[in-house]
Amino acid sequence: MYQWRKFEFFEEKYGGKSKIPEDVSGKIECCSSGRGKVVIGSDDGTVSLLDRGLNFNFAFPAHSSSVLFLQQLKQRNFLVTIGEDEQISPQQSAMCLKVFDLDKMQPEGTSSSIPDCIGILRIFTNQFPQAKITSFLVLEEAPPILLIAIGLDNGCIYCIKGDIARERITRFKLQVDNISDKSHASITGLGFRVDGQALQLFAVTPNSVSLFSLHNQPPRRQTLDQIGSNVNSVTMSDRSELIIGRPEAVYFYEVDGRGPCWAFEGEKKFLGWFRGYLLCVIADQRSGKDTFNVYDLKNRLIAHSLAVKQVSHMLCEWGNIILILTDKSALCIGEKDMESKLDMLFKKNLYTVAINLVQSQQADAAATAEVLRKYGDHLYSKQD
Repeated sequence: MYQWRKFEFFEEKYGGKSKIPEDVSGKIECCSSGRGKVVIGSDDGTVSLLDRGLNFNFAFPAHSSSVLFLQQLKQRNFLVTIGEDEQISPQQSAMCLKVFDLDKMQPEGTSSSIPDCIGILRIFTNQFPQAKITSFLVLEEAPPILLIAIGLDNGCIYCIKGDIARERITRFKLQVDNISDKSHASITGLGFRVDGQALQLFAVTPNSVSLFSLHNQPPRRQTLDQIGSNVNSVTMSDRSELIIGRPEAVYFYEVDGRGPCWAFEGEKKFLGWFRGYLLCVIADQRSGKDTFNVYDLKNRLIAHSLAVKQVSHMLCEWGNIILILTDKSALCIGEKDMESKLDMLFKKNLYTVAINLVQSQQADAAATAEVLRKYGDHLYSKQD
């Protein structure tokens, strides 16, 4: 790893570290982003919406106790949440899935903003018995259809598909591993892959990677690997590859099995993907701090490295990477423009790195020609 060059191609935005607004009540349990906002779910049942610059927009009570998972949809301004509500009877689980339409507000008086809840589902039923939810993912199909995957600690995935607002849904169950030891069965990560008519779901446990072909009836499962990873160290690339982080390396998977692997050592607390860069929060057990690295895998360089206090959530919005820390503060990190990056490289006479950079980031022909001209001038001045 030491042979990878380090550069500062990213910078902190909004004047560095900022506090999450005090209007965000409770402990932050989950986060999502999209459509120009960051959405935060708290342990007191509230959902808070922040706009650009992490400014507080509004909050509303989504569940009667903790909001465990949420996802802001991209095609429509819907928010899907999972949380606990009042238990109607001892036989019925209190765990609910709700869909909110953020474009429609309830006429609740002027003091509060509460979006319309257009659908409520009980997640657990007699056919779908209760277990601990460990992961959650929503795929937007052609409106109004949603496909929701809920991963459990027993190796099961409950899927709900259909128009939730009209309660026209089908439910089905996928089983990854039938292991008696729950610590190895837990679904730690999920990833949808859509390729034409083919719809597939990656599922990760601590010691397996599986792929379900959902266009087959019944869905077909294949095991891609006998190693897996923990919660939060699973992401998808923009080419629909599954990426998992383990202490010894980061592994990529396609539908036919394991692809490239990158030997970055350390416990991967969070993995993400941003504009072709791999994002990695690595825990340093000795210092108790985390290191946030941005890897340009194509050019084999570290585009940004930052020591941070404990990270609790990582997301991307407004063209920035947002790190939320355990002390309820946040860092927004944005990529510098191409001109600034090239200036940095020219000052160090790193012309071949500059050429690779403009070519890999599809810079326009004029920028590429300018880099080649400067490289030519540099070689001429050295009489090379």
